[in-house]
Amino acid sequence: MNWNFYNILRLFDYDDKTNLLLDGKWGLERETHRILTTGDIALTNHPSALGDKLKNPHITTDFGESQLEFITSPHYLIEEAYGELSEIHKKAEDVLENEILWSMSMPPRLPREEEIPISKFSNSIEGKTKEVYRKGLALRYGKKMQMISGIHYNFSFGKEFIQYLFENFGGNTDKRVFADKIYFAMARNFLKYRWILIYLFGASPNFDESYAPLSEGDFNYATSIRVSSLGYANSTKNKYKVTYNNLEGYIKDVKRLLATKSNFFSELGIYNLGEQVQLNDNILQSEGELYSYVRFKQVLQKGETHMEALSKKGVDYIEIRILDINPFEKVGISIGQLYFMQVFMLYCLFESPEEITDEILDLTDKNHEMAALYGKDCNLLMKDYNNQEITLQDWSKNIFRKLRYIAEAMDKKAKYKKYVDTINKEYEKIINPSKILSYKISDEMNKYGENFLEFGLRRAKLNTGIKKNK
Repeated sequence: MNWNFYNILRLFDYDDKTNLLLDGKWGLERETHRILTTGDIALTNHPSALGDKLKNPHITTDFGESQLEFITSPHYLIEEAYGELSEIHKKAEDVLENEILWSMSMPPRLPREEEIPISKFSNSIEGKTKEVYRKGLALRYGKKMQMISGIHYNFSFGKEFIQYLFENFGGNTDKRVFADKIYFAMARNFLKYRWILIYLFGASPNFDESYAPLSEGDFNYATSIRVSSLGYANSTKNKYKVTYNNLEGYIKDVKRLLATKSNFFSELGIYNLGEQVQLNDNILQSEGELYSYVRFKQVLQKGETHMEALSKKGVDYIEIRILDINPFEKVGISIGQLYFMQVFMLYCLFESPEEITDEILDLTDKNHEMAALYGKDCNLLMKDYNNQEITLQDWSKNIFRKLRYIAEAMDKKAKYKKYVDTINKEYEKIINPSKILSYKISDEMNKYGENFLEFGLRRAKLNTGIKKNK
C-alpha cells in the first residue's frame, strides 16, 4: 500500500469524507474487585443477584471469584458504550451487600496465595474447562498476578470507512484481505507508540505489600506497575515471538504456541493427586493466555476457537488491553480518555505501516518498560525506530502534532470541538507531567499521608458516593 500520513488525511479532507473518521464500533470491558471496607478482597461467592456467570453477557468474573468483569455490547457511538458501562456498573453496585468496588488496577489487600479463591463455575463442560484453565494460570504464574485488573477497549472500523480506503488503496486486493492488512498495520504502530498511553494514562505507580515486598522509593518514577515486567505478563513472552506483520503469520505463531509443549509447565504436571490443574502442558493452555496488549478478534460461532474464526472470516475488531483503571473515575475510565483513544488509533492507522522486525519488536518492548517504570521523568531518554535517542517529551510533542491534525478533521463538521479539546487537554500533560494520572495519585497520597491501600480505599468509597457506609 502506498501509505502516507498526510496524503491519507488530505484524502478524507479534500473529498469531504471527514465524517468517515467517526465511522466504527466500540465496546468496553472493565475488571474490578468486590472488597470489604477494610481494603481486603471479598471472600464471598459471586452475588446470585447478578445471575449465572456463564449466561450473563454483561457481568461475569475474570480470574478471581471477587474479580468482576463488566462487558458492554458493541455500539456505533463511543458515548453509548460509555453509557452502558455506567449502567452495568450501577447494576452490580446496587446488589452488593457490605462490599464496594475497588478503584485501582493493582489489587487490594490480598490473603495468602493459597487463600485467594479462583472463579467458580457451574458443573458443566464449559464451566469445568474455565475452572481448570484458571487453576493452570495460578500454577504457572501465581494467583496474585492474575488479580491485577484493567480496562479493555474494543474497536472496529465502520464498513463505509473500510470501503473508502479500499477504493483508494485496495488495488487488486480482495477487500477482506485488505481489511485484515489495515488492522495489522494499525496494530504494528500501536505496538510502536503504546508507550505514550502508558505515560498519559498509567495509573498504577505503586502496589500493596500483600502483592509483593515493597521498598519505599523504589518506584518514584513509575507510571504503571501493571503493564511493567513486575505486573501482568507471560513468563515466556520474550522467548517466543508472535508476528504482527500479517494474519497468516500471526495465526501460525499462535497455533505453534498452543501446540508446543513447555518443559517447565510439563514438570508442573497436568494432574495433582487426581485433580486436573492445567488444561495441558503447552506453552499456552488456550488462546486467552497470550498476554499481548493488542488482540485480533472475530465473533465466534458455537464451538469455534478464535484462531479458527480468524482463519475463516478475518479480523472483525481489535482489543486494546493496555489501559489502567482510572481511580478518579467511577467506572474506571473517562469519556475524555475514550475520545483520545479514537484519535490515537487513527494515528496508528495513518502512520507508515512497514513490517516490524524482531529487533524493532524488542525495542517497542523496551520503550514500553521505560515508560512504565520511569515515565514520570519526561526527560527520560528513549530510542525511536531509527535507533536515535530522543526524550519522552520531545517524542510526545512530535506525535501530538499529528494527533491534532486528526482531531481537527474529526471535528470539522461538529458544533463542539470535543476531539481538539481532548488533544489540547492531554497535551498539557506533555508540558506539565504533574497532570498525568500517576502523578495525581502520588500527589494525593502525599497530601493525605496515605499508603496505596488507604488511597485506593478512599477513592473506592468516593466512587461509591459514600451512599453505603460499610
